[in-house]
Amino acid sequence: MIVNHDIAADARVRKSAQSVQQLGFDVTLLYGLQGITEPVRGRLGEVTTLGIPLPYGMTATKARLERERRAYRSGFPGFISESDLEWARYQNTLAGLRASRYPRPVRAVLRLRRLFFEWRVRFQGRREERIRRYWEQQSDPDAIPRRLDWRHEVTQFSDLSLSFTREIWRQKPDIIHAHDAHVLKAAVNATNHMRAHRARPTLIYDAHEFVVGAVRTSERQRRAWAQMERHYIRAADSVITVSESIADALQRVYRLRDRPTVVLNAPVVGDIAEAPSDIRTDCGLASDVPLLAYSGSTAQKRGVATVVEALTFMPEMHLAIVCVPSVTHKLSRELARRAAELGVADRVHLLDPVKPEEVLSYLRSADVGVHPMIGDIPNHEMALPNKLFDYVFAGLPIVVSDLQEMGAFVRRTGVGETFSFGDSADCARALKEVFGSLDEYRATITRSSLENGYSWESQEVKLRELYLRVTG
Repeated sequence: MIVNHDIAADARVRKSAQSVQQLGFDVTLLYGLQGITEPVRGRLGEVTTLGIPLPYGMTATKARLERERRAYRSGFPGFISESDLEWARYQNTLAGLRASRYPRPVRAVLRLRRLFFEWRVRFQGRREERIRRYWEQQSDPDAIPRRLDWRHEVTQFSDLSLSFTREIWRQKPDIIHAHDAHVLKAAVNATNHMRAHRARPTLIYDAHEFVVGAVRTSERQRRAWAQMERHYIRAADSVITVSESIADALQRVYRLRDRPTVVLNAPVVGDIAEAPSDIRTDCGLASDVPLLAYSGSTAQKRGVATVVEALTFMPEMHLAIVCVPSVTHKLSRELARRAAELGVADRVHLLDPVKPEEVLSYLRSADVGVHPMIGDIPNHEMALPNKLFDYVFAGLPIVVSDLQEMGAFVRRTGVGETFSFGDSADCARALKEVFGSLDEYRATITRSSLENGYSWESQEVKLRELYLRVTG
């Protein structure tokens, strides 16, 4: 198995590797690490792990070349730089002061020279304006490019391929399981190389999101990612994804012969690891204090600020945010700043994450789980995030944005309420409804047989069937 990032907090990758190992396969999990120069070997239960250095050399080179392009000026008839222009202006001024010493014909020639200098200055100004407009267009996140080459646009794929492909060859795998789109190019390149040398590895692509509809820094980036996935996805022997909607979309967009297998990002509920503490204790709150819990990324697209703003409508409520990757991350600090602006900083508690296996145990002492993800983004609308199941299997009623998949899940199971994404007043309304009927929602969770369809144990069956099918 391969994944581009550290596996410490990636529950899906960890669970998949351990489940496949339990099927009788000898699993080696390759993952990317920055800041190291030599591979890091380790164990995840019975699974062998190998951390691969990720220097991202091509990405750094592209950034350096772009800085040089932005700074480059051809010189005459303009000027190479602002300092060059200032020096020429200074020399021109001195020439004007010395002109009075010369006879009139010479002064006329010097006057023409000064006029030519002024024309060069105007030329420089017009050129700088054209360059400024060009780079503004290139940097416009909403601009739709006329032509695009994903290989040049996202050099990260090539960097990852350089780092991973050779190490994949060395492992001589029978099955290559690529987690997420980042390592798809590396997996396909390794597969092609091995097949050229008479090996016959099977390639499984595990799509963690709907790349075509995911949030990127710009429209250019989004289209580049979609181009890359389109280029390589059909080389996979089997495709796995995380929701029914994404499975349908992948088959439709890429015209896949077989519908992707859906393996939900669900938690293990049969053998829950006990956390050394719990969320309420770490917040320093008594058992009768109403406590909301959010566990996950603090990126803006997750909408956590909506819940922080909703606290202004509920003066008795506290919010615990288990910040991924950490409480010191700039996005976590931004949430703390926003809470201070709204005057609710004393009721917002930022906590460091715990091990993925301990999440359910850690969350149990909260009252309600909340997931306020921003909508009108195809990938978000189709998502069934793991934190939804974490909350439910920790015994917490949930309040979520009314997005396509999450809203349908809540209405189907009756384990919580929904609200309009980004609307803090409506979020407060939904939270008050749930807190007003906590016992009823908890009873619904207890009565529901959610383990049959939404636990990792139920998803493991699908993974087993897939592996047995691809190995004949």
